[in-house]
Amino acid sequence: MNSAPKLVVPPKLVVTDMDGTLLGRDGLVSARNAAALRRAQEAGAKVLIATGRPVWWLDPVRQAGFAGTAVCMNGAMVYHVGDGEVLAASPLSAETLNAFTEAFTAEVPGAAIAVERLGTEQIDSWSEAHYDHPWDEGSFEVQARSELLAQPAIKMLVRYGNDSSALAAVAAGLGVPGVSITYSTDAGLIEVMAGGVNKGVTVARLAQEWGIDPADAVAFGDMPNDIEMLQWAGRSYAMEGAHTQALAAATDQAGRHDEDGVAQVLERWF
Repeated sequence: MNSAPKLVVPPKLVVTDMDGTLLGRDGLVSARNAAALRRAQEAGAKVLIATGRPVWWLDPVRQAGFAGTAVCMNGAMVYHVGDGEVLAASPLSAETLNAFTEAFTAEVPGAAIAVERLGTEQIDSWSEAHYDHPWDEGSFEVQARSELLAQPAIKMLVRYGNDSSALAAVAAGLGVPGVSITYSTDAGLIEVMAGGVNKGVTVARLAQEWGIDPADAVAFGDMPNDIEMLQWAGRSYAMEGAHTQALAAATDQAGRHDEDGVAQVLERWF
């Protein structure tokens, strides 16, 4: 657990990850979690979704009635769900995509890559033919590697084997400038964003724009791509069963994601 000062009054900002945190086993926001977020908003708190998902994969929170701001693609895009508007984006340049891919595949020749671009309502995901996405919801159009790397992307996905931490260690050791590496599954997938981009940085920037101090924020997450966000918030909860790195980054532990762990915490205030 981190040693950040603990929030003792109702938060002014509630920020939550989706998969493994807000969503249940059915991939949906439960009625109890949705009601807790709604009460927080009605009480005047800002509610912010912070996910690794692209903007076209936000249906679970839309269906739960959420129409506010979402930090998507691990902080690389800020999107207003209700308005359907991209508020900010931090793309990887084609030059950086090529440099990273060349360096990484020299170390891991069998790796497959995919990219997510600037689409909003329309799916804008592209992959090599041998890329195997670990989640059923993902939908990718096939392109040759040269085409994938020919234009900027918001996020790159790299798949190989079944050990994400090992892939992340390889990527970190390459020394390629202008990239940020994380992962949200242990199934042999890393996620590559522009340098300095992560959920925590983007959430902090939004909070500053809204005049909210980290001491007045509560955050929920479960995987390494949540670490910076959990460390930033004055009070933060890793879900029961979360990755050990997320547990170490958080000030507290919440219940299981499939037992309304987010609502269990928020109901103490709202």
